[in-house]
Amino acid sequence: MAKVQDSQEASCSNKTDSAMWYEHKTNEEMFEAQKSDNVLFNLFCLKSDNDNRPEWADVALHDVKLKKYWSQWDRIVLINNVLYRKWINSTTEESNLQFVVPEIWKENIMKMLHDDIQVGHFGIHKTVARAQNRFYWVNHKDEITKWVQNCIVCNSRKQPPRKAKSKMKQYNVGAPMERVALDIIGPLPISYKNNKYALIVTDYFTKWVEGFPMPDMETTTIVDNLVNHFFCRFGIPCQMHSDQGRQFESGLFKELCAKLKIDKTRTTSFRPQSNGLVERYNRTLENTISKYISKNQRDWDEQLPWALMAYNSSEHETTKFSPSMLMLGREIQLPVDLIYGPHPQEIEYPDETVSHNDYVKNMQEGIWKVSAKARQNISKNSDKQKRQYDVKAHENTYKTGDVVWLYTFNRKPKLSPKLQRNWDGPYFVVEVISDLIYKIKKTATSKMQIVHHDRLKPFFGDVQNWVNEQENQRTDNTVNTVIAAGI
Repeated sequence: MAKVQDSQEASCSNKTDSAMWYEHKTNEEMFEAQKSDNVLFNLFCLKSDNDNRPEWADVALHDVKLKKYWSQWDRIVLINNVLYRKWINSTTEESNLQFVVPEIWKENIMKMLHDDIQVGHFGIHKTVARAQNRFYWVNHKDEITKWVQNCIVCNSRKQPPRKAKSKMKQYNVGAPMERVALDIIGPLPISYKNNKYALIVTDYFTKWVEGFPMPDMETTTIVDNLVNHFFCRFGIPCQMHSDQGRQFESGLFKELCAKLKIDKTRTTSFRPQSNGLVERYNRTLENTISKYISKNQRDWDEQLPWALMAYNSSEHETTKFSPSMLMLGREIQLPVDLIYGPHPQEIEYPDETVSHNDYVKNMQEGIWKVSAKARQNISKNSDKQKRQYDVKAHENTYKTGDVVWLYTFNRKPKLSPKLQRNWDGPYFVVEVISDLIYKIKKTATSKMQIVHHDRLKPFFGDVQNWVNEQENQRTDNTVNTVIAAGI
């Protein structure tokens, strides 16, 4: 073979610890690895035959990678039959030698530069810097960047550059009992009356709130309170909205809705914003009760009705009317009204007694007028909230077949949530229910999940390789189970 340059000819000093990365590789092994790479073998031949850079015609028909090495001819050196590249660290201004990496070693070297415990799964900048002190190959920055971006371990921990946040969806209603929200507060301190939970029912239009103390949160207890204490007083709602609690998803609750022709809707999992009305009221209710209960907090259920009265008689920020005015057509009388007298009515009646028909007519007209104004206020406030909320919206569009990560909130016992990797995946989008709701599935045998857009982020990586690893893992587990069972 052609002449081999002596190591003395390399004018730059190799002061890095690059040898550490391949100290178990002999010169012969490194030579054979570079020789197996067609581009590097051609470069070796050109470098061995002539110290001077060959003519363009000699490389014009070769691979584009060889042409890039050719353009750096003076920086490529041969030491003991192994190709290196001269590189000057811009920070320290020290000269280093970079081992020119053959194709068959790229993946293993990138694993050692990024995945190994000694290098800590750091980001793109640190990994590229670590590589530049030791190795070189054409397009190494792009390939390392892609490797880090596609790292499953890193993606299972790292938040996306911009967190997904869908635009606000408006759901306005126009009449009392058109839509009500359900929620359960608790567990609370066991009261003197043996209550531990409270069922909260909120009307979306009037903002009227009812609360029912309960000793437990079983479905039978909830249904009994709804039917006997809410439906029998205010009528049957057109729609009921709740979270995915087992009580609201039970067969008994579904049967109740079916018999009463109630449309039942629910929030997506881990998405309390989907039931924001009742969530906000719960905070208000807890804040109000906390100011009146005793130190042992066991009289909370005795203070609950008063807190409800206070809320229902107060003007709501959205409607500009009190819930009692919209639900009952009048204001609730408070002690202050009994002491100082009621407010004068807008309509002045003559001295003679008003007939029942006229009274009903006047009340209906008053309710219609107030309701119309409330609808305007609700719409106006809803538009304002949407404009403010959507400023920071950032939506990703997914279609059936896309691969995604799912953010999980599961905390494992005895493990620190700060050290937990919350992104699970990859999952496959099975169905697009809406622009916000998706059906996803991890494997062919796993359970289908319905999740919100904001819990997803795009998956970057070798999906097929991941699938193969899962199949191999399942096969190994099956074999181990069979061996353990002695079958």
